[in-house]
Amino acid sequence: MELHQLRYLRAVVRSGSVTAAAEAEFVAQPSVSKQLRLLERELGVPLFHRVGRKVVATDAALALADCADRVFDDLAATVAAVSGPESVRGGTLRMCATETVTDHLLPPALTELKRLYPECHVRVEMLGTDDAVAKVLADEVDLAIVALPLADSRLDIHMLLEEEVLLAVRRGHHWAELDRVPLDDVLAEPGLLLSMPGHGLRALVDDASRRAGIEAAGRIELRSQAALLAMVAAGGGVAFAPRMTVEGRTDVAAVPVEPALSRQVGWVRRRGRHLPAIGVELLRLVGWTE
Repeated sequence: MELHQLRYLRAVVRSGSVTAAAEAEFVAQPSVSKQLRLLERELGVPLFHRVGRKVVATDAALALADCADRVFDDLAATVAAVSGPESVRGGTLRMCATETVTDHLLPPALTELKRLYPECHVRVEMLGTDDAVAKVLADEVDLAIVALPLADSRLDIHMLLEEEVLLAVRRGHHWAELDRVPLDDVLAEPGLLLSMPGHGLRALVDDASRRAGIEAAGRIELRSQAALLAMVAAGGGVAFAPRMTVEGRTDVAAVPVEPALSRQVGWVRRRGRHLPAIGVELLRLVGWTE
């Protein structure tokens, strides 16, 4: 059974005439008659009584026409949901993001998204860059917002922003009042607190260590940037921190390092995959322009 057969049958039931149905569907009258005969043969029951030039629908045809109405209504609603404005209003998005993005970049964007599209459903899983990329490649999420750079031919990679990476120290620390702190001194500092391997910020620090020829002296590694900054505020050490994580804080001081460090944040999807419309809208709200 084909959709065009259901459409022709519904038109004949509505008009009571094969000729009128053909005109309404913009096809030749013999095509409609042929498709109705094929449908009768497939179902094994008559669909119309021929009374002169008129056709009268049987109970089977009436039931099938009712079914066709539901099918075409559902189809139209589904097409609208996946391709039109409804795809944004009621859309679903699965994504991953790093901790700093989840804590600082996403909340304002998600708040605005929910205001604009209250029926949308967004699920955000907070992961380090390596784990988030693995989720993207496994098709378990639609996109991830992570630290760059990345090099993987299976990914479609787009930059969102670049920001300075600062040194977070407690208030009153001897580095707190400096204009800049030498990077070599920070890397050699025994009280340096580090994020875990697999995080974008840790990769940035490890790269800076290699270029300086100094192994980072940190003895404590934590997965959470918020926990690192809590330790800094309590006098437990110093830590590198993206600018967005320390802006507005009064319990730590943020000092630039020399030479300067910066990081890039971008979004990735698996190459060849399409984003749901609600995902495109969220990316627009966090500052991405195509």
